[in-house]
Amino acid sequence: MPDETTFILSCKVDCEATQPAIRDAALGDRASRGLADVLEKAGLRGTFLCIPSELSGQAALYRELEQRGHEIGLHLHPADQGYEEFLGIYDPEMQEKIIREAMNIFEQAMGRPPEGFCSGYGSGNDHTYPVLEKIGLRHGAVGIPTRVLPECCSVWAGMPLGAYYPHRYFRTLPGDVDFVQVSGTLDPDSRMWGGKHPQDLRVELVDAKNHWYTIHKDVQRQLRDRPSVCYIQIGTHNIFEYTDPRDFRRQTLEKMIGHAKRILEDAGAVWRAGTWADIATLYRQRNPRGAVAETRLPLDRRGYDNR
Repeated sequence: MPDETTFILSCKVDCEATQPAIRDAALGDRASRGLADVLEKAGLRGTFLCIPSELSGQAALYRELEQRGHEIGLHLHPADQGYEEFLGIYDPEMQEKIIREAMNIFEQAMGRPPEGFCSGYGSGNDHTYPVLEKIGLRHGAVGIPTRVLPECCSVWAGMPLGAYYPHRYFRTLPGDVDFVQVSGTLDPDSRMWGGKHPQDLRVELVDAKNHWYTIHKDVQRQLRDRPSVCYIQIGTHNIFEYTDPRDFRRQTLEKMIGHAKRILEDAGAVWRAGTWADIATLYRQRNPRGAVAETRLPLDRRGYDNR
């Protein structure tokens, strides 16, 4: 049986300072460097997910961060490539086209194809996971559990928490697609944006005190439910002044990391640093895809009158 008291402590960064709404490459450079420094000082490593325009201008930075032990993956905002904003409006052929274009830019910048992938806005549909499998992406996040934002093609009610293989035909079920979904840490019961989005560990959403409750609640859930891989995932974007020790978001991130370590210690658990790739690799080791049981949906007939 896996050691459920060991948690991977992770941080994922959406690198998109060059997208049309921001267009500030210098800010993105400072933020990514500052984030890497904060994480390394705390003994952590980040997963930096870059839109194509970020890589086109900052390839040297992300190659450096990769050499320092951070994971570099692909982030996708289709509007950055001249398409509509949300991936989930497209059929599988167009999704493959858009993602392959982004992958080609990534490979030119990094000298290798990406393995990690994150869809902007959590946008996707029932075609998305099989497309990612087909084109060789290995792990990442498309869905955001319990989010219901149809205006962003981001509807994930009922989706499992934690890491899992997605279903081939119905996006919110576990299945056999060869792609490990690594969902962020969140509280399904604490709602934001008119109830459409769960409070998650995105640094910039709330203060460190509120994040403490989300971390504590999710640690208790995992200790109770004993998933095959336990982890806490903090998230943010490279659009804030993370090089500045006085910046509120940097201070919040530092406090969140401290909260997570203390909460785990108080619960009798231990932590180790990890990236998305580390979480996915451990999940695959503990859950060989061929050994995962077929998804069955038994009808609850307890309310039927069979007399």
